[in-house]
Amino acid sequence: MEIYLVGGAVRDEQLGLPINERDWCIVGSSASELVTKGFKSVGKNFPIFLHPRTKEEYALARTEQKTHPGYHGFKFNTSKNITLEEDLKRRDLTINAMAKDANGLIIDPYNGLSDIKNRILKHVSEAFNEDPVRVLRTAKFAARYHQHGFKVAEKTMVFMESMVNNNEIDELAPDRVWKETEEVLNNPNPHIYFRVLKQCNALSRIYPEFTKTKDSSNAQKNPHESEINLDALELSVEITNQAEVHFVVMLFTDHDLCSTNYTQKKHYNVIQNLTKRLPIPNTYSQLAELIIYYKDYKNIRHIDAEKILSFLDKTDAFRRKERFKKLLMVFEIIERNDKSSPQDQKIKNLLINTIIDSFNALPIKNIVGKESNGEKIKKLIHQSKIEIIKKTPK
Repeated sequence: MEIYLVGGAVRDEQLGLPINERDWCIVGSSASELVTKGFKSVGKNFPIFLHPRTKEEYALARTEQKTHPGYHGFKFNTSKNITLEEDLKRRDLTINAMAKDANGLIIDPYNGLSDIKNRILKHVSEAFNEDPVRVLRTAKFAARYHQHGFKVAEKTMVFMESMVNNNEIDELAPDRVWKETEEVLNNPNPHIYFRVLKQCNALSRIYPEFTKTKDSSNAQKNPHESEINLDALELSVEITNQAEVHFVVMLFTDHDLCSTNYTQKKHYNVIQNLTKRLPIPNTYSQLAELIIYYKDYKNIRHIDAEKILSFLDKTDAFRRKERFKKLLMVFEIIERNDKSSPQDQKIKNLLINTIIDSFNALPIKNIVGKESNGEKIKKLIHQSKIEIIKKTPK
């Protein structure tokens, strides 16, 4: 039995990056032998074993044969005769197809070290185009290692395009799509991920809710134009590391949120259609729903006190303070993307925060006094808030 360190740990070590987890490949063994040594078998599609002490993942060397569409449509062979080179050949990218033995020797049959040096994301073999998840993974690696200068190889991009053309990409499960999306949004350079997907024509197929058809005169040349605003997403990354903010910004900065044609119903339909297909957490969808109030924010220096208070109430600015901060961040990015005046943004945010701070300092007991009627109490507090807004400089 031979044991090798494989995959990401070997790759990141060569890049001089921190190693977060280690995966191991076992050659010349069997599931029954590992169980007798105390390894615990986990995983549904193929056997993964947890080390009895370290709990790190160990897998038997394997080959795979495509039997059905999609990334579950494989038959695996974990025979003792499978070599390390055969196992590495089934992997996605050459930089992930290296191994290290017990003596620290790097086994690199597919030139991963050379591709690391040249900053290239290249497929290992033609088997790449059998697994649609590899389209997402390649785009994800392009985003993750963008700051290190990595680009997707031209031929690999061709393979990714072929997986779109032969409908293999349509086999991606919604939960896997969202899993990769959320991971990307929580890491640097998510705009690169979506740019790569757009480049291989996968964006409109993986995220149909994010796309729209251009006018008929341009339809033949470019039938789908992404509604995702990648420039705004890149701007969002410069301002914050909040994944929910990135998500909302890229979806709604291309909408004319101040247009009379952009109704609340249309807005909620966009979000509802998206959340029906993808398992998007409430923290994302609820923030997205609040973008409909951007018009009130944009005009907050010019609307009356009642409308300002209504805006703060509808966005739940007092009870959901952290979410409201994210909402203001989204509005700021939308305005910066539209080249609005930075000074105007500062004044608006100062106005809003001054009002909220004043509300928090309200002497409720003094305002209410001995009043016990619930409706009258609400009116007294409401009127006090209106007076604060009226006195706050705009």
